[in-house]
Amino acid sequence: MTAETKADEARMHDADVRGAVARLRAKIGDFAVAMVTATDSRCLPTSRPLMTQQLDDEGALWFFVPSDGTLARDVEVNPRVCATYSDLARGVYVAMSGYARLIYDPDRIFALWDDELEAWFGKGPLDPRLSLLRVDVDHAEYWDEHSSGVIRLLALAHAALLREPPLPATEHRRLSLRHGNGSAPSPA
Repeated sequence: MTAETKADEARMHDADVRGAVARLRAKIGDFAVAMVTATDSRCLPTSRPLMTQQLDDEGALWFFVPSDGTLARDVEVNPRVCATYSDLARGVYVAMSGYARLIYDPDRIFALWDDELEAWFGKGPLDPRLSLLRVDVDHAEYWDEHSSGVIRLLALAHAALLREPPLPATEHRRLSLRHGNGSAPSPA
């Protein structure tokens, strides 16, 4: 494979990731609460609600977490996590999985800080327990029960052709944001 071919593939992948991230942002909305599930030291899944601070352009989710909390310990044991979102009113459900790591980045902390977080981090963005949890999303899946009229129309036409009752017009997609062998990314 030539260097030019590799560069073309990288550009296409970057465009695919940007498109997937834009679609996921539209599905989860702003200030979404995720149920973040990790595996504890007993290999049991544990979940907790976290406010999503950002889904960045590279497909990484950012959350504020206490550096001495159970999630921090769980991620050290097994960095593979899942973040799920549901919006019953809109009929939208999203699951994103990837590898998590704790990061201390003062610039990003100040950029993402919201005063409402002082309920958990009393000393504000300078709280010594404050850490960022970065989840590098590699796979995502969503269901949208109230998808566009075109999709509903196609579902009705399909059912009419097959002489079957129409199925609910739910848009379901699987998205891949990162390629690889499923191993954790190297620390940045």
